Amino acid sequence: MAKRSTLSKGINTVGSFTRNNLERVGAVIDSMNAKTSKPRHYKAVNLGDEDYQQDLFREQTLKATQQLLGPRFATYGKYAKKVVPNSFFQSTVDGAFAQVANLASQWSQIDLPNEHRFANIASLDDEERYALATDIANQNRALATMGGLTGLAGLPGLLADTLWLLLVSLRTVYQLGAVYNKPLTGKQGVKMAYELLASADLSKMQEKQALLAGIGIGKGLLDNAQSNGLHNELKNLGLKNKNVNFYAKQVDRLASQVGVDLDQINLTWVRRLLPATAVVIGMRYNSHLIDEVIGVAQATFAPDAKLANRAITDDSSSEAEVSNATDSQGDDQQDAKDQATETTKKDTEKNSNKKKDSVDESADSESQSNDTDKAAKK
Repeated sequence: MAKRSTLSKGINTVGSFTRNNLERVGAVIDSMNAKTSKPRHYKAVNLGDEDYQQDLFREQTLKATQQLLGPRFATYGKYAKKVVPNSFFQSTVDGAFAQVANLASQWSQIDLPNEHRFANIASLDDEERYALATDIANQNRALATMGGLTGLAGLPGLLADTLWLLLVSLRTVYQLGAVYNKPLTGKQGVKMAYELLASADLSKMQEKQALLAGIGIGKGLLDNAQSNGLHNELKNLGLKNKNVNFYAKQVDRLASQVGVDLDQINLTWVRRLLPATAVVIGMRYNSHLIDEVIGVAQATFAPDAKLANRAITDDSSSEAEVSNATDSQGDDQQDAKDQATETTKKDTEKNSNKKKDSVDESADSESQSNDTDKAAKK
């Protein structure tokens, strides 16, 4: 019993340490995104609406699978359509994505109760609940961004990155729904979670997919060229793909004119650079995409519109700038008031002196008039 208690405490300690570091990393990423991106106002989603578009995760997952399998995917699909009805294929795909959502739901339920503030979730006010949601959002932001490391695996990493981002996005939706006391449960919860993802602006996924796919194909080409020679590899690639054939010929012709032997080029540094480039691209796009999911989820679940549209960031430097600007403005206003008071005081003293001088002059005139009357009488 004592061993189990010690093990449980050790697991909780590791979990707490991991969550705290993910929150810090996520806050840094959010701060960087806030400096490089324009602030956005996200619209709430009417969950439960029957009419909504399909989420891009489904489309991009199928594309990543096609790019990974290459011609084999088209061959399998061609024969599958002759044997398997299209409705069965769609239901199979729906079931697979539902399983991913259930996995994300279970992950969120395992991890979220370990957050000590969640134990008193019913007693939290809106600001405290928002602070908890911000920390959870930062955890998921860091997890999604780290998915870009799969770019080191080339084309297989492309599919893994898409599925990882989908899993973390669903986890984010489930956790924020629970924090705002709007949990998504059962089949209806799965439908609502995907409905929210469909409402987020995930158009950048297509750009990311195209870039990573191009880098993956380029890395494969260079790997083969290392043993077969770049000239032969470009020729073979042109024969396989008519769209690439024109560009392959242009490269070959340009190398001939310059007098460069393509087979003698050392491609080692290029082969090492491409995976690093894929990681940077994947992490950058993932951080942008998860921001879209977090923003829409906050706008949908948060009870206060101000909290929903507020930037999810913990940038103390920005707060300090705002505070300094406010203090400076207050000092300027106080200086203006003091100056106005001083001016009024001086004007009052001048008017008082003028009145005094006027009274003195009047008294002198009256005195002179009395002296004149006395002299006349004498």
